[in-house]
Amino acid sequence: QIQSLEDSLGVGLFVRSPQGLQLTEAGKALLADARHLTSLMAQTVERAQMAGRGEAGRLDVGYFGTSVLDLLPRLLAAYRLEHPQVKVVLHPGQTPAQVQALRQGRVSVVFERRLPREPDIAVELVAREDVFIALPEGHRLAAHKVVDVKDLRDIPMVLPEGLPAQVDAMAMKLCRAHGFEPKESQRCLDMMSGTALVAGGCGVFLVPASMTVVGMPGVTYRPLKSRIPAQFDLYCFYLKDRPSKLVEGLLEVVRQAFNRINQPVGSRKSNSP
Repeated sequence: QIQSLEDSLGVGLFVRSPQGLQLTEAGKALLADARHLTSLMAQTVERAQMAGRGEAGRLDVGYFGTSVLDLLPRLLAAYRLEHPQVKVVLHPGQTPAQVQALRQGRVSVVFERRLPREPDIAVELVAREDVFIALPEGHRLAAHKVVDVKDLRDIPMVLPEGLPAQVDAMAMKLCRAHGFEPKESQRCLDMMSGTALVAGGCGVFLVPASMTVVGMPGVTYRPLKSRIPAQFDLYCFYLKDRPSKLVEGLLEVVRQAFNRINQPVGSRKSNSP
């Protein structure tokens, strides 16, 4: 076999003598490369086995909205503690685009407040965030540690449109539950612009607790007191027919963290940042 290898390479690998065999320079080079290849093959096998167990690889995560401000980073931090070899890549986009990205394999799981209805998509509740009120700095209600919804009567409100139904309907639902209609001052298309309008003195605005991490100048956040539940839900969704160990690992973290994350998100931030 050695002779056959030498013939195929066209070089001698050993010097033969009565004392035995000694490696030539070509033989020493081949031995070093062989050892390197053996190590590389072992690493390749190990990486493949880790990927098969969901311990390594790349996880593409879609998101939209305020989840990226607080909830999603905390979930990913917990996931990374258990899966340090997984590279997580974030992809922003609204639900219709994210559903398409799921089906095209560009993302594996999505975090959003809009609830998809497609039959091939599985949905899990990630968290329920308390609703806060964003107030212009110096507003008379900012003197309260907690703002009662009934005190929003006749207060100009920035109202969202084109956002998930639960977000668009929240102000109307809460105000009507307390016997009045919201007094619309302006409309906004997302949470950031709505909060910016508050900073500009255009009214007050309902936001999820995660939005309170944004220290926007001129804005104060206060929790709400309501006679009915006032919460924004965050979901994650993924394709039912594409099992993935990476996604399963993240979902396990989501399920384990549900109660732990749910409690502090709505209760720990009662003062303006």
